[in-house]
Amino acid sequence: MKNQVTSEEVATQFAKAIQLLLEWAQQERLAPSQIRGVRAALFHESPDDQSSDGPERLLKPAEVSEMLQISRSQAYHLMQTGEIPSIRVGRAVRVRRSDLEGYIKKGVVAVDSPRQ
Repeated sequence: MKNQVTSEEVATQFAKAIQLLLEWAQQERLAPSQIRGVRAALFHESPDDQSSDGPERLLKPAEVSEMLQISRSQAYHLMQTGEIPSIRVGRAVRVRRSDLEGYIKKGVVAVDSPRQ
């Protein structure tokens, strides 16, 4: 017989994990802005929800591809070639929102410039 897990049990365990992570952040004496960043990442808050002194939210390749309206593999290619600056967090690849906005602005300038 299979054990079935209810959504209530999952929510309870998830809440406990979040509480432990926040307690760890306070124990490590993280700055308030760093704690806000941890909290924002846990609750998937947008950067607008954070104060201006908080850390910048990192975008996943799927979010980059959605914002640029390209495939995820094209987004990975742009990150791999360095056209879009990216950073590694463990095995994950992430992009700073400001770097993506810079890439978009650079692309807009190239499109608007006259061809010779």
